[in-house]
Amino acid sequence: MEHICPLCNGLQSINEICPNCGEIMVDGGALANYLGPYSPYAEIASLPSQSEAQCIHLIYCQKCRYDDRVSVSLITI
Repeated sequence: MEHICPLCNGLQSINEICPNCGEIMVDGGALANYLGPYSPYAEIASLPSQSEAQCIHLIYCQKCRYDDRVSVSLITI
């Protein structure tokens, strides 16, 4: 069995509202993609600040530039 992130794989979408301006926030991708040139290809368990069962995503508001991080539970396929 394999664990995958439903956001990274397009199976789920973010439905968060910006606390500053009320606009819908956008998924900026997995936080691992921002850590280094090869981090998107690293095993999930080997990445810092990520547990084996979660993928951390950066979400942001396009209007006011507010950003936050959300933990997404991995699913088993």
